[in-house]
Amino acid sequence: MPEITPEVIFKKESGETVSLLEKFVRLQSRAGGLLTVNFRAPEEEMINIKEFFKLFQNDELVKIDIGGTGDINCSFKGISPILEHKDETGFPYFSLSVTLQDQAKLNQPDEPPSCGCG
Repeated sequence: MPEITPEVIFKKESGETVSLLEKFVRLQSRAGGLLTVNFRAPEEEMINIKEFFKLFQNDELVKIDIGGTGDINCSFKGISPILEHKDETGFPYFSLSVTLQDQAKLNQPDEPPSCGCG
């Protein structure tokens, strides 16, 4: 059984990737297969994240590999601006959110298909 790694990798169709430690990434599942990916990281990491996502078009394919468990196919829906914060000690950190649509959940019907039996 392969070992789960402590990183999350986002992949473009072009082959370009951005790899982040899982501590910088939080996934939040929403209705209809929407995913909000919340990034909280130092400025240097946040610049790399913003550069990776800034030229995405609506519905462009992006794959997510969480810990080396395999790709999740998603489509890009939007990106928030980078916000600067300070933690309780005054140390600055930055946040950014990206909205994605999980393709597997998009193609699942809300109701089970009718079999015509009964």
